[in-house]
Amino acid sequence: MPDDPGRGGHSLHQAHELLSFHLDNLPLAVIEWDSDFRIARWSRQAEILFGWPAKAVVGLHPFDFGFVHPEDVESVGEVIRRLLGGTEPQHVSTNRNLTRDGTLIECEWHNSIQLDDQGSVVSVLSVVNDVTERNATERRNRELLAREQALTSQFRAIFESAPGLYLVLNADDYRIVGVSDAYLQTTYTDREAILGRYLFDVFPVTPDQSNAAGFEELIASLERVKRYGQPDVMPVLRYPIPNPETGDFEERYWSPINVPVFDEHHQLSLILHRTEDVTEYLDEALVIEPTHMELIARSRELKTLLERYRSSEERWRRLFAEAATGIVQADTTGRFLYANQAFCDMLGYTEASLTSTDFLSLTHPDDRPANLDKLARLLAGEMNGFIIEKRMLDRQGGIVWCRNSVSAQRDIHGTIVSLVAVIEDITAQHEAETRQVSLAQRLTRSLENMSDAFFLLDEEWRFSYLNQQAERVLERSAEALLGRSIWDAFPEARESEAWTCYRAAVETGESKHVTFYYPPLAQWFEVNAYPGEEGLAVYFRTVTEKKRLEAQLQEAHRMEAIGHLTGGLAHDFNNLLTVMMGNADLLSEALSEDARLSPLIQAVVDSAQRGADLTQRLLAFARRQALDPQPTDINRLIRKLSELLRRTLGEQIELNFHPGSDLWSANIDPSQLESAILNLSINARDAMPDGGHLTIETRNVSLPAQYTDDYLELAPGDYVCIAVTDTGRGIPEAIRHRVFEPFFTTKEKGKGTGLGLSMVFGFLKQSAGHVNLYSEADEGTTIKLYLPRIRQAAVGPRPAPAEEARLRGSETLLVVEDDAMVRGYVVAQLEAAGYGVRQAKDGSSALAMLAADTAIVLLFTDVMMPGGMTGRELAIAARGLRPELKVVYTSGYTENAIVHDGRLDEGVRFLGKPYRPAALLRMIRETLDED
Repeated sequence: MPDDPGRGGHSLHQAHELLSFHLDNLPLAVIEWDSDFRIARWSRQAEILFGWPAKAVVGLHPFDFGFVHPEDVESVGEVIRRLLGGTEPQHVSTNRNLTRDGTLIECEWHNSIQLDDQGSVVSVLSVVNDVTERNATERRNRELLAREQALTSQFRAIFESAPGLYLVLNADDYRIVGVSDAYLQTTYTDREAILGRYLFDVFPVTPDQSNAAGFEELIASLERVKRYGQPDVMPVLRYPIPNPETGDFEERYWSPINVPVFDEHHQLSLILHRTEDVTEYLDEALVIEPTHMELIARSRELKTLLERYRSSEERWRRLFAEAATGIVQADTTGRFLYANQAFCDMLGYTEASLTSTDFLSLTHPDDRPANLDKLARLLAGEMNGFIIEKRMLDRQGGIVWCRNSVSAQRDIHGTIVSLVAVIEDITAQHEAETRQVSLAQRLTRSLENMSDAFFLLDEEWRFSYLNQQAERVLERSAEALLGRSIWDAFPEARESEAWTCYRAAVETGESKHVTFYYPPLAQWFEVNAYPGEEGLAVYFRTVTEKKRLEAQLQEAHRMEAIGHLTGGLAHDFNNLLTVMMGNADLLSEALSEDARLSPLIQAVVDSAQRGADLTQRLLAFARRQALDPQPTDINRLIRKLSELLRRTLGEQIELNFHPGSDLWSANIDPSQLESAILNLSINARDAMPDGGHLTIETRNVSLPAQYTDDYLELAPGDYVCIAVTDTGRGIPEAIRHRVFEPFFTTKEKGKGTGLGLSMVFGFLKQSAGHVNLYSEADEGTTIKLYLPRIRQAAVGPRPAPAEEARLRGSETLLVVEDDAMVRGYVVAQLEAAGYGVRQAKDGSSALAMLAADTAIVLLFTDVMMPGGMTGRELAIAARGLRPELKVVYTSGYTENAIVHDGRLDEGVRFLGKPYRPAALLRMIRETLDED
C-alpha cells in the first residue's frame, strides 16, 4: 500500500526542518523554490557550485538568468509543471546546467514538494549533486568493461598455460570449471573429461580407503574457505592419484592452498585450488637424509594447532559476531551516538572521540555528495535503508575503503529517530579489484603500445582484436575489420604466403614465420603466427624499408666488386695506352706527309683514344676516377658547351637552353660534367633519328629528407638541378630500371658500349650528387642531374694551355715508374724537351737518388707501385729530405693514395693515364712555374 500523503508530507517536513539547520554546512547545493517556482533560498554550496551569489538570484525563475542549458529548457519546464501541479511529490532528474562563467556541468536534482493543509504546493526543495565527473567515470567504465570482455578469452588462455597446478571450483558444489595444463599433465586427466564434473568424482576415495584422511582434510579446507571467505593453507597431505595406464593409484603428497574468488557483488563464487606435488622431494628427503622425516611430523603438528585455532576462532565468532564488524549509531544529522570497538579500531579513534564528531566528517570529501544524496532519500522516506561503498578517513588522515549498510530506526509513530550502520573494511578487496583493473589496462596498453602490429583471428579466421599499430599498417580501422574474415577483408592475401603460413600454424599447432610482399599495400611484411585454442595470434611489421636498404647494400657491394675489378684492369691497361698513344702521336707527326702511312697511324691514335675513353668510362661508373671538384658556374659552363652540342646534335635537332636565375654554384669537376652532358645529349640525339627538340634547364632545388631517405648515400640539402629533356621515342617501362647498368644498351650492335649513362651515374654518385630518369613511351625522356651546392663564388675559366714552344725546360727531374715501357717513354719525351732526367723503378731507389743528387727539383711518380711504398708515401719521405721539392703524380688507378671520397687531395698535381706528350709536358711546365 502507498504511504498516506499527509503522513508522507509531514515526514518530509520533519526531514526538511532537520536538514535546514545544517544547510550552509552541507557539501551539496540546496535550493528552495516558492509556489511560483522562484528562488526563495540559495545555499552557500549553491553559490560555490553555480557561481551566482544568493543576493543576485533570489526571486528569479530558473529561466531568467541562463541557468538551464538551452537544450534542456523544455524537459526542465515539464518537471516544474509536474511539481507545481502536485502530481509528483518527489522527482529525480539529471540536467545540464551552466555556471556563471558559462561552464557546462551535469547535475542530479532531487526535488521534493511541500504542501499546505489544503494540499496546495507552497514550496519545492531541491538538493543538487554535481555528477559531471561521475558520469564521465561511468562512461569510461563502460568502455573499460567492453575491453575487458574482449580480453577474457586471452586471459583464459594465459591461465590455462600457466606453469602452476591450478583447479577452479564452483563454490556451491565443488564442480570443476577451470584447470591449468600443468595440473592435467600431473594428474593424468583430460580437460574435456573433467570440466563440469564434481571434484571428488574425478578424484575419488581409493577402494582401500587409504586416502580417506586426505579426502576429508580437503573437504574441510574448502568448507572453511566458504565459511570465512579467507585463503586456507593446508599441511602436506597424502592423496593418491589414479593412473589410467596401470589402473592403480600412484602414491602422491601434496602441498595445497585454497583461495576464495568473489564476483562483482562481493559474493563468493569460485575457489582457486593451487597445489604443489612434493612427492619427489619427500622421497628424496627420506632416502638421502632420514632426519627430514621431521617435516611430516611438524606438518601434522601444524595441522593440529590450526584445527585448535580454528575451533577457538569459530567459538569466538559465534559469541561476538556483531562485535567483529564495525557497528555505529548516529542521529539524523549524522552525529555519532555509539560506536563499537571494531569500528574504533578500524579508524584508530576512541568511542569518546567519535561521539564528538559526525559521520560525514569522517567521509572523504569526494564521496560526501553521494552519501548525502542517499541519506536525504532515506530521511525523505523513499527507502528504508541503503548500501554505499565509500572512503573514510582514519585518525592519521589515511583512507579506509568501507562498505556501509545503513538502516533507519523509527519510533512507534514511524518517525526516524536514529540511523544504524554496519561497516566492513573492504580496503584489501578494493585494492585487489583496482590491481585487476590496472592489470587489464596495462595489458591493453601493452598491446596498443607495441611497435609491432598485432591482431587475433578466431577459429573462423575472423578478426577478434587489432591494436592501433595494426590499424595503421593495414590502413583499416578496427571497427571495419572486427568480426570479418581476413580472407574477405584482404582477398589478395589468400594468394600470398600468408595463407600457407596461417594454415600451417593452425594445422600443426606450431608457430610459423614468413616474409612476403603484399601488392595491394605495396609493402613487405615480416609475420610471426602463434596458434592457440582461441584461434591465431599474429604479430607483424613492415620491412619494406629494410628490404630496400638490403637491395641498396647489395648494389653497393656489387659496385665495390666492379670497382676493384675495373681498377685492376685500368692500372695495367692505362700503362699500355700511355705508351701506345704517346708513340702513335709521335709517329703521326713524323709521318704526316706520308699519304699511305699517315691514315694508318691516325687509326692507331683513334683506337687508342677510344680505349682510353672506354677505360675512363669504366672508372667513372665504378666511381674510381680522380675528380677535381671546384665551385662552378653551371650556366656559364653550359653556354660554353652549347656550340659543341649544336655541332654534335646536327641541324635536325633544335637545342634550347633555359638557365635558372640566381643559380647557385655547384661543387663539381667541370670537365667531367661537360662529358656527362655531352653523353646525355648524344643519347638524346640517337633517340630522335627523325629530329626533335633537346632542352636543357637549370634551377635551384632543396631535397628534403622524405626524398633522400629513398636513396643510399644521398644527403638532404641544396642542389643545382640540370634537366636534359628530349622529344624522342622514350624508354619502355620494362627496362627503365636497367638504363644505368654498365654495358646495357638498346642500340644496335656495334653502335654503343652501354657505358654512357653508367658513366654519368657513377660520376654523379662519386660527386655526392644524384641522377634520376623520367620517361614515357613515345613521349620523350628527362634526365635530371643534382649537383651539390657550394657556398663559394665560382672560379673563372682556366687559362689557355701554353704554346708548345714554352713547354720545354732544362731543369733536372726524377721519374719513378715500375713499368719499364712507360718509364722509357716518359724519359724519352722529357729529354727531348730539354730536361735532365733521372729515373727509378721503385720508392727506395728514388729516395737514394734524391739524397745523392741535389739538382733534382721535381718528382714525377706513379701512385701505385710494388715494393711496399706508394707514390704518396714516397713524396712525403722525399719532402722530408727536400722540403722545396715539387711533385706530380700519375696513375691509371689511384685507389685511396691521393684520392679520398672520390676527390683529389688539396694541393695535389695529378696527370691521369693514359696521357699524350703535350699533356705530360704541359703538366710538368705548369708545376715548375708555380710559386
